Amino acid sequence: MDVAKLGQRQLFLMKWVNLERRIIKRYEQTKSVSEVIEYLVAILVRSAICSEAISEKLQSLIRELFLTAEPDDTLRRHLPYFEKYFKKSERKALIKRLFKNRTAYLAATEEARGYKKYLEQEGTLDNWQENHAYIMESFFSDANGKRHKLTIREADPTKDEEIISNSLQILTTLTIFEVDGVRKFVNFLNYEGSGKIITTKYSARSEKAQEPTQAAANEKKPSSSEQDKSVAGEAGRTDTGTESTKSVKTETPSDKHENEGDHSTKKTRADSASPQMIIKTESSNPRTSPISTVTLPQKTDEKKPFTVPQKTDTSYMTIGQNLDQSQNEGERWPWQRTLGKFLGRNKK
Repeated sequence: MDVAKLGQRQLFLMKWVNLERRIIKRYEQTKSVSEVIEYLVAILVRSAICSEAISEKLQSLIRELFLTAEPDDTLRRHLPYFEKYFKKSERKALIKRLFKNRTAYLAATEEARGYKKYLEQEGTLDNWQENHAYIMESFFSDANGKRHKLTIREADPTKDEEIISNSLQILTTLTIFEVDGVRKFVNFLNYEGSGKIITTKYSARSEKAQEPTQAAANEKKPSSSEQDKSVAGEAGRTDTGTESTKSVKTETPSDKHENEGDHSTKKTRADSASPQMIIKTESSNPRTSPISTVTLPQKTDEKKPFTVPQKTDTSYMTIGQNLDQSQNEGERWPWQRTLGKFLGRNKK
C-alpha cells in the first residue's frame, strides 16, 4: 500500500507512534532522502516544543541516512540538528564525508547552528498546572502573503517565548509544506500559547471503538422481554406471581396434649402441629393467586433426648415357659427376695 506524502496535520497532530510508522514506510517506498530529512527536522521542532524525545527507531533512521545516503545539500544544511545522535568521532567523519573542508561546513550550516541551541534548551517557566491542556497556535505567511495557522497540542508551558519563536523559525527553512506549488511557511508572524482547564471530554472515535465491546456485552445480557418470560415461567411453577412485597405469618397450635404416648404417637403429633407459612403477594398480574400457603417444618430450639429402644426379653424361651408364665414369675420374685432377707436365708 502506497503511503501518501505527509503534510502539516500529520507531522504536528498525529500520534507519535503512528507518525513514526508513516515516516519509515514513506522512506522505504520512495527512498527520498531529502524529503525524509525535512520530515525529521519538523519532528525535531515539535519534540522541542512538546518536550518529547525522539524514538529509537527514528534515531536509527537518522543515523542510516547520514552515514549511508548519497551526500546532497539537504543533508549538509541540516546536519547540526542531528549531531547529538552521533559520537564525537562519527561527527568528524560526517563532516569529512559531506563537506570538502571545515570552511564549507561552517558556511553551509550557519543558519542551522544558530537555531540548534533552541531545540536543546529546557523550559524555565513555572506555570504548569494540573488538569490543563496546553496548546500553541502560530501563524505564518506563504509566498503570496496569505496567512496560515499551525496548531501544536500538548505544548510544554515551561518553554519561554525565545525558545518557542526561534524553534518555529526553523519551519521557514523547509520546503515540504506547500499548497498548489506555493510554500506555506515562508515568514513567521506570531504565536500564542494557552492553557485551558479540561472539564469534560468526548471523542467520537473512542465511542466507535467501544461499540463492538458493547455489542458483545449486549449479546450476553438477556433482554427485558426474555427476563419477563423467565420471571413469568417461575411464577407459573410456584403459583406465587411476581413478588414485590412479602409478609410472613406463622401459625402454631394453641393447645398442647398433657399425656404423651410412645414414640410413634409423638411423631404423629409433631406432624400435625407443623406450622404453616402464609405468603401474601401483590402481583401486577390479576390471573395469579394473591395468597399462597406453604407448609414448613417446625423449628424448635429444644433438643430431644436420645432414647434407647427397649430390647425384648426372650429369657423365657430358654426355660420352656411362655411369655405369660415368665411375666408372672417376674412379678413374684420381688416379695420372695424380701421375705428371704427377713428370715435370714438365701434363695437357692
